[in-house]
Parts: sequence; C-alpha cells; structure tokens
Amino acid sequence: MTVLAVITARAGSKGLKRKNLRKVGPYTLLQHAIRAAFESGVVDEVVVSTDGHEIACEAIRQGARVVWRPGLLASDTAKSIDVVCHALETVGIQDGECVLLQPTSPLRTARDVADAIELRRRADANSVVSVCPCEHHPYKTFIRHSHDKGLVPLDDLSAMEVPRQHLPAAYRVNGALYINKMSALLSARTFFVPKLEFFEMPVSRSLDIDTEQDLFIAHMLAGR
Repeated sequence: MTVLAVITARAGSKGLKRKNLRKVGPYTLLQHAIRAAFESGVVDEVVVSTDGHEIACEAIRQGARVVWRPGLLASDTAKSIDVVCHALETVGIQDGECVLLQPTSPLRTARDVADAIELRRRADANSVVSVCPCEHHPYKTFIRHSHDKGLVPLDDLSAMEVPRQHLPAAYRVNGALYINKMSALLSARTFFVPKLEFFEMPVSRSLDIDTEQDLFIAHMLAGR
C-alpha cells in the first residue's frame, strides 16, 4: 500500500510573511514537515503542493516532489481538502494512504506520523485525525449567533461555575495529522470519513504557527 504525504505550503500568508519558510530551530516549517514524513519510516513519497517558486526549490532540495497548484487553490479561502485531492489527482495515485502534514505544526514528530498510521491500520479506519486536550474547556465558552443578539453559553450557564476537573474531557483538532484511505478521501471529499479514529497528542506538540508569537513559543518548546 502506497503511503503518500501531502504537504500544503502556499506562498502567500496574511498573518506571517513567508510563513512556510520561517524557521523553528535550524529548520524551516516546510523542512520540519518533510523531515517528519521521511523520518517516520513509513512514508513512500512526499508531495509538496505550492504556488511559490522558493518553496518549490526548497521542497526539491529536501527530496520531495512538487505539485503546482492553480490560482484558484492558492488563495487564503481555498480549502485544504480541495488542495489535497488536486495533489492526489495530479500525481495519479488514488489507492493507498494519504497523510496531510501542514507545515504550521512543526512540533509534530516522525514518531507521531508512524504511530498515527499504525492506529489507522490497526483500527481499519477510513480516517485518523490528530487531537489534543483543549486548553480552555468549551463548556466555559460563549458564542454569538448573530450581531443583533447577545452572547449565549455553548452548553449551559451552570457549567461556568463547575470546576474543570468535574467536566467531561474535551479535545480539539490540532491540525498536525490527517490520515486517510485515499479512495475514501477522494470519494467523500472530507478528512473526516467514518470509520473515524482520533490520534491523541499532547498540547506541547500541538502548537499551530500563525503569528510571530507562535514562532517564538515554538522556538522555546523546540529547544527543551
């Protein structure tokens, strides 16, 4: 079974300029993703989907294959699922396992990749998505359904005063790993295809890079 890692790395970024080529430790975010794939020992090929020449050159230097994405898939409103499906259709591999590795999760390890793939195989799942414990419990969250209405609790006001340890454990998708059977992914056009399993990661490896502050924190965590 072919295991293909797809790394989504567009050139543009509103929040952090040249984000995918910024460094955490000695490696760029792009390099962290490529290294995690190859060093997992279970990935056969790495494909980098990009619209940037500098990113493409770096990907090739690191041993990855480049798929040039069209302008429609290079905007900040493009969906990751569409980018991944385009990459699979472009390389012509539609049978096996697809691993989406976003460069913005540089603290994800090669062992995480290998263990998550093993989980998918052991469970014979269509999808495995990485999660981590919520830093702030969602039951203590207010939401606004429309601008002309006030805030309402996500669950119930009584939950606001319940000690956190008495609430059910809550997890969030951390964006580090999406693993799918290719056939299921291409058919359903979603990363969340039942049978769905979750791969739990610690908060310390779940940082998502979007700002300079995130980069600073990642440097600190990576240097431990």
